[in-house]
Amino acid sequence: MSSFFESRMMLKMSEPFRDFSKQLEPLFPQMEWNLKRAGYRVESDQYISIILYTTLFTFILSMSITAIPFIVVNGLHEAQTGIVFSIIATAFILTYQLLIPNVMIRRRSLSIDKDLEYMLKDIQIQLSSGVPLFDTLVNIARGDYGECSQIAGGIIQEVEQGKSITEVLEDVGMWSPSIHLRKTLWQIVNAVKSGSDVVESLDAISQDIRSEKENAIKAYGKELNLYGLIYMMMGIVVPSMGVTLLVILSSFIGKTFINEQLFIVLLFAMIVFHVMFITFVKSKRPQI
Repeated sequence: MSSFFESRMMLKMSEPFRDFSKQLEPLFPQMEWNLKRAGYRVESDQYISIILYTTLFTFILSMSITAIPFIVVNGLHEAQTGIVFSIIATAFILTYQLLIPNVMIRRRSLSIDKDLEYMLKDIQIQLSSGVPLFDTLVNIARGDYGECSQIAGGIIQEVEQGKSITEVLEDVGMWSPSIHLRKTLWQIVNAVKSGSDVVESLDAISQDIRSEKENAIKAYGKELNLYGLIYMMMGIVVPSMGVTLLVILSSFIGKTFINEQLFIVLLFAMIVFHVMFITFVKSKRPQI
């Protein structure tokens, strides 16, 4: 299934911006490189034209909702908040779309590295058993190695179309978002060209990946101690002690700070804090 930026509808609707986007390409020299590593099958000028289209659409839509009604009814001086909101929303959408390729590169790299160690073990076993390299890649493509199996399937398709396996492996390694996969493919290419044993090289890469995962787990375990302290302070101590302090202040001042609205605000704030904290801790968990 194609992504939002690869859909025919977006490519067609952003076509009028294509010529202008080509003039903007020199401002984003890494865009084409990042798009390929992110897995997007669009040219850099097409991606920029889509960004221009969606940014303009966001500005017009937000102005139509927040600013234009106030301008029509009360005049321009009453629509300043709506105009500022439209500008902020447009800037946010523009920045977000420019950062999407880097986010996808990071996500794909983590997804590849999660299964790469197990894939390397499988490749080592098959090559040590005398299975040809092409058949090994076919078996990997049929296996359950997530993003790694999809990449192996793409390699098989290109080889079946007539390209040499070394050429395909070099190209895939060049555009791979994972450094470890890049090393793996280039080690295989060097072994095929020189006729050396690739199993030992793959074993060294596998050990490096395992060592990095173990270090990431240890670092995450140390971070959890700090996260636990923050959660205890913000989730338990601050709300309870804060309410107690307000009650004490109320008795001294003679004015009541505690009411139903305050408890509703505190409850909402605690729910937001819990959701954000859990999301943050989950995002820090190493992918293994």
